[in-house]
Amino acid sequence: MKTSLPKKAAEAAGSFELGTIVGQRKAFSLIAGRCSAAEAAALRRLRDERLYQSSRLTWKAFCPRHLGMSRSQADHVIQLLEEFGPDYFELTQLTKISIETYRAIAPAVKEGHIHFQNEAIALLPENSGKVAAAVAALHEAARPVPAPASTEAAPANTRAGAMTALKERADQVVAGWSQLVAARCSFPPAERQAMKNLIAKTRLELERLERQVWNQGR
Repeated sequence: MKTSLPKKAAEAAGSFELGTIVGQRKAFSLIAGRCSAAEAAALRRLRDERLYQSSRLTWKAFCPRHLGMSRSQADHVIQLLEEFGPDYFELTQLTKISIETYRAIAPAVKEGHIHFQNEAIALLPENSGKVAAAVAALHEAARPVPAPASTEAAPANTRAGAMTALKERADQVVAGWSQLVAARCSFPPAERQAMKNLIAKTRLELERLERQVWNQGR
């Protein structure tokens, strides 16, 4: 039986559409967040609308041959798009971030902006420094606060464990501040002054604690 003209036309249209999408990025070279939102959306369309079938291949065979990735990698990219939306991909184009970190700061990422200190920072290449600093600070703020050491009569091993945890926490805080300070040239004067004030207040509190420790040793 001869193939009907409408069916031939539909197949030709499908092949053309498939070639157009794949041709936009010959090798998608996208693993997880290292692609744009548009590329992730194109992947989803290829799979969900079954455009890959114009190549006479299964989705499993199509991915490595035409996209340069495995089916599981392609499905993972699509899953990220469906879970987080385009903002995830826009953010990962600007700064390296794990999926776990993004989940922690996701409430602050909305409609192409990351919201930090009453400012909506657009997810654009020229803001990459401010975006990275905001991600670091938001991630640090989202970390669970460790339980305080119980009493001064606690066993020595418990106190040692608490001190180790506090040291790790202090290192994380310093690292977070360092990333913010590294991007200070991108911050307006008012925010830089606020940062200086907070650092100074923290230093005074630490000096007070240092004096208490010193006096206990006398």
